[in-house]
Amino acid sequence: MKRFLQTLAVLLVIFILLAKVISLVDLPDTKEKEESRKTEYCEEYSQADSLSQTEVRFTHHRSWNKYTIDSVYCLSYMLSSVVAKASNKFRNGIHSGARTYENSWRDVYYQLYQFDRERITFLQDSLQKIAEQNQLSRNEFARLIVSFVQDIPYSYVMEGPCDRIDQPCLGNEKLGILSPVEFLYTLTGDCDTRSVLLYSVLKHFGYKSLIMVSSEYRHAMIAIDLPASGDHIIYKGKKFYFWETTNTGWNPGMLPPDTNNIAYWRITLDHEYQTVASSNR
Repeated sequence: MKRFLQTLAVLLVIFILLAKVISLVDLPDTKEKEESRKTEYCEEYSQADSLSQTEVRFTHHRSWNKYTIDSVYCLSYMLSSVVAKASNKFRNGIHSGARTYENSWRDVYYQLYQFDRERITFLQDSLQKIAEQNQLSRNEFARLIVSFVQDIPYSYVMEGPCDRIDQPCLGNEKLGILSPVEFLYTLTGDCDTRSVLLYSVLKHFGYKSLIMVSSEYRHAMIAIDLPASGDHIIYKGKKFYFWETTNTGWNPGMLPPDTNNIAYWRITLDHEYQTVASSNR
């Protein structure tokens, strides 16, 4: 009996050791599976589902690099064609009576912001959730918001046809701009389309931002009151740093070399603007 118990004890020890060895062998595979699940979750793709003859729902899964390229943010949302069409109809009814270039665009941008600001809460909520999960500071949160838009591939939006454009282009769109909802639905947008969406989101979270336009450069971007360095304007005693939105990697205070004459930039919409004269309001 004593010898039997000794043999049983030895077998038990061997079994335990084997179990540990097997678990160690399986560990890398487990890690690979976990990484695979993370990669799958962060995979970027869009899916269209026809809900009826008149309604299509787009689900967009977005993945974009943080300002440090070793990791990514992940976000997904759904938008219905019914919501997008309502925003499109509103945009096509906009008329601005302003005479100057800056004021004309101010009226357009503000009306687009006013109409869509309650229709993009899904994006605001998702971005806030990411910020809370990553314990982002206020400055880091602003970078999260802007980098989300910067990562979306650039596309021209033209009031006329795209005949002379050899890059991605959406033609025959009223005013040559898309609303925030249309932008998020199609993931197609140019400089001022992006600027209006960012103005809307940043304003929601209490950031002081401006939309800047240049008739000479035919370009638009935002400027923001955040600690930074580089290219800026002084507005109401504060420094607002230019922030390019049409491509990744641009930090606040970095004007592209081909648009860096600050004298050619004008404020068209600030964070305190409240009213607008409009024939369709």
